[in-house]
Amino acid sequence: MKDIGYEQLAVVLETWDAARYVSKDFDNDFGMVALEQLFVLQPRAKKVFGYDKGEEVGKASASVHASAFAGLFDSVFQMLGPDLEFIEEILEQVGRKHKTMGVNPSFFPFMGQAIMHAIEQFTGKPLTDVQRGAWEEVYESISDEIVKHILA
Repeated sequence: MKDIGYEQLAVVLETWDAARYVSKDFDNDFGMVALEQLFVLQPRAKKVFGYDKGEEVGKASASVHASAFAGLFDSVFQMLGPDLEFIEEILEQVGRKHKTMGVNPSFFPFMGQAIMHAIEQFTGKPLTDVQRGAWEEVYESISDEIVKHILA
């Protein structure tokens, strides 16, 4: 996994924490805002969540995934720095799971944009250039590790 600079990580954690404390059900609420934006940016991603089997099936699947991915980010952010090997093992598992789900690696840049959109929605203000750059670097490092295992 690509090393993440302390300054970039500090910026990401600051914005993540600012967004996190806006909602009592942050994992689900944040995840759903991010997924809804993903579906706007990349409508083909809806199929991964079962929307092709009906709106109710898709929404139920998206809701489960929304909470899980916000929780994953929490876990990864807490472990960044002290134990990269353990994070790499977790992201390998995530990549393998995404592979079985049929996730197209090309969706990941759109998800990064969707996450930044959700951060802005929850904090009520646009990300600065420094914040956006930090998020892009950290997200790229995490998503590259996941994608590596989707393609394996």
